[in-house]
Amino acid sequence: MKRSRKSSGPVGEVGILNVGAGDTKLVFDPTKPDEVERSARIVKDMIRRGFVLLIEVGRDEQGPIYRRAHDFDETTAEYIIAGTTSEPEQKDEQIPASAPRRSAKGKAKAKPTRVPAHRTKAVAVSRTAGG
Repeated sequence: MKRSRKSSGPVGEVGILNVGAGDTKLVFDPTKPDEVERSARIVKDMIRRGFVLLIEVGRDEQGPIYRRAHDFDETTAEYIIAGTTSEPEQKDEQIPASAPRRSAKGKAKAKPTRVPAHRTKAVAVSRTAGG
C-alpha cells in the first residue's frame, strides 16, 4: 500500500502474518478516516475469528514489549488489553505448581487498558499460521 503524502502525526499499523494468503499490512492513519474505519472492521473480525493480536506497548533493553489484545473498539479504534501495560512479563522459568487457591469473592479484576491503534504497531497471527 503506497502513501501519496506523509502523515503529520503518528500512524499505527498491523502486520498480518498468514501462510496461505501471504503477509499483509493494515494502516491506522488518522488523516484517512475511511481507511481507519476499514482497518477497524478487519481487526475486530480477526479477533472474532481467533487471530492473536500482539500490541507493542513499550520497549526495554531487549526490544519491544508486546501484550495480547483481547478485544477491539471499532468506534474509537482502540485495542483492549487485559491488565495494565506496566505489568511485568512472566518469565519462561519453570515454577512448581502450588495448591489451587480459592477465588476471593468481590476481588476486583484489573481494569482493561486501551491502546489507540494509530499510536502503536501490532502483529496479528492466524490460528493456522504455524503450519
